[in-house]
Amino acid sequence: MFAVRKLALAGAAAAVGLALTGLVPASAEAASGCYGIGGGKYNCNVWKTAPSYFAGNVRAGTLNAGTNYFYCQAVGSEVVDGPYRNHWWAKTDDDSGNKGVWVNVVYLSGGDNDQPVPGLPSC
Repeated sequence: MFAVRKLALAGAAAAVGLALTGLVPASAEAASGCYGIGGGKYNCNVWKTAPSYFAGNVRAGTLNAGTNYFYCQAVGSEVVDGPYRNHWWAKTDDDSGNKGVWVNVVYLSGGDNDQPVPGLPSC
């Protein structure tokens, strides 16, 4: 039992050391992109305040940076922000009071260019 506990402690120390160097995300949620919170909603990190749109690329409002809930994602027109680009859009309710609007996933953490955000289902 002592050997097992010693190995567990060594593993935990290694994980903490890697997390402190930035090689391992601090949480499973950060690693996966988005995570379910129930009721058909998924929390995702929005790394930069983003514009929201109604269908047809009609500007709706704004979604503030931070943790926000989303419902699903679908393919649409591409958005470019610096080195980031994406043609996937996530459905949400924005901070301007608009329901069922779309935010490009270029503003969500956890994905790659022109790829869906992990952990958020397709619409």
